[in-house]
Amino acid sequence: MQQPTIAIIGAGASGLGVAKALREAGVNFEIIEATARFGGNWQPDGPASKMYESVHLISSRHNTQFVDFPMPADYPDYPRHNQVFAYLTQLAEHCQLTAHTRFNTRVTHMAKDRQGWQLTFTDGSQSRYEVVVVCNGLLGVPKIPDYPGTFSGLSLHARDYRSSEQLRGKRVLVVGGGNSGCDIAVDAAQTASRALHSTRRGYHYMPKFIDGQPTQEWLMDQAPKFSDEDAYWAHVERSFKFAGFDGRDYGLPAPDHDIRECHPILNSQILYYIGHGDLHAKPDISRFDGQQVHFSDGSVETIDLIVWATGYGIDLPFLPLEVFDWKREFDGLFMRMLPVRHDDLMFVGYLNTPSGIGNLANMTGRFIAACIQARAADSPAWRQLQQIKLTPERLDLGQQRFMQTQRHAHEVDLWKLIRTLNFLTARLQTAQPLAHSA
Repeated sequence: MQQPTIAIIGAGASGLGVAKALREAGVNFEIIEATARFGGNWQPDGPASKMYESVHLISSRHNTQFVDFPMPADYPDYPRHNQVFAYLTQLAEHCQLTAHTRFNTRVTHMAKDRQGWQLTFTDGSQSRYEVVVVCNGLLGVPKIPDYPGTFSGLSLHARDYRSSEQLRGKRVLVVGGGNSGCDIAVDAAQTASRALHSTRRGYHYMPKFIDGQPTQEWLMDQAPKFSDEDAYWAHVERSFKFAGFDGRDYGLPAPDHDIRECHPILNSQILYYIGHGDLHAKPDISRFDGQQVHFSDGSVETIDLIVWATGYGIDLPFLPLEVFDWKREFDGLFMRMLPVRHDDLMFVGYLNTPSGIGNLANMTGRFIAACIQARAADSPAWRQLQQIKLTPERLDLGQQRFMQTQRHAHEVDLWKLIRTLNFLTARLQTAQPLAHSA
């Protein structure tokens, strides 16, 4: 293999999407993967895995697969995690990515000079690349909120949760209202001696199926029937309420946000278990006193185990902050991918949308490939893109539509992202001028 010039750090779904696009474009690259396998967080075990037994996709098979490499026809509408891992492995094999990958190789340092980037690896070896595409994702360092007092029971983050057997027979409190928090709360309802779920606010809950379809596909089918966005979402809310998915009907607090302002929670079981008394909804924690957990409504519970489903922080220890301050500057990335001060450093997989993996990975991969080729050609479109990057506030990806919370720090509007990605990719590929309104 020819000496590579493009480094892709991370062989999860985002890294595979970039590698697939570069290979299709004939661009030379090398994937740097810290573990022994493709798949990133979807690996069933090992240091990268975030999987637990009950994990299934929350986006449907059709909305998750790469359209040019479909998932097996016998997969269910919502494949289990081991099926997703097998699929990503098959995708990598289909694209012949093994020959382009250094496995069991962790990047320990990146150094910038006039020739590009020098990467240092755990064994002390080094390689030089013209462009680095970082794809190790949003699920870096586990975050656990700080509350007054000390909890003396057992405690673990969702990263270390593997199965409901860890909960069996215990008084369990699951903290966090995201999709993982709801999954684990459902596990607790079935195995814990007492199961509680603490959230800071009320949420909009969506079933995984409605009217005989996976919910995302139903939502997409309904949208063209409405010329007015407000009328569409009012129809969606009425339909979910009729299907039994209004949390207020189960004694939960009303959401303090519009259904469009929050990353969707798709879970067909959590309200079921609350309604049956197997799961007890609690507000935010106010303080700890040994195994006593005090909540903001004045109630107190004795808890054996807390599971913190409270998210992650980005972790890029190999990238010096003086080169790119990844602790502060992600909000300033153009398209959530391109730093203002570097034209040879790119990030993929650091945004959230209510969509599946495949089509988005295809689109972002093609965009990155177009950027790399336009940069190599020093095309007018590439030079103009560097100027547009200096005024990122002009780029509307719908970020302001979402709640200003940690959970939504990297959220963008899917359709605005798709339109902008496709526009910029086409211009970069054809060397046509870019419009400043892009």
